[in-house]
Amino acid sequence: MSFVPKVVDEGKTVSLLATLSTAFTKNNGVKFTSGYLVAAASGDPTIDFVALQTVTTSAANGDEVLCLRVDPSIVFYATTSATPVQATHVGNKYDISAAGTIDLGNTTDKCFLVEKIIDATNKIVEGRFMQSIA
Repeated sequence: MSFVPKVVDEGKTVSLLATLSTAFTKNNGVKFTSGYLVAAASGDPTIDFVALQTVTTSAANGDEVLCLRVDPSIVFYATTSATPVQATHVGNKYDISAAGTIDLGNTTDKCFLVEKIIDATNKIVEGRFMQSIA
């Protein structure tokens, strides 16, 4: 599932230049490295954008990837690394563990606020990225 926006607001989508021969998966987090878009990974403090298409870049100078700019006003459905628990996880901020997963065991960077459990069995929560809010 990764990061699926509940609603996509007009004006928040943007096409960004990505590195050559890089695979991007729809609804996975991405970030900038050396001026190019790359997939987010465990240990990254934030996700800057969410890819809105699945594509492998092939152009000599890279291709553009359609993305959704991440900010605290956008609510996402997100996949978690462990089964979410209402009393433990809701209302707390967590790190990412991969390009499309929230790490419920790590609170170093606290970039994603879990606001609601959607489906504990399938490890799906609702929340928002908080990089502009400490």
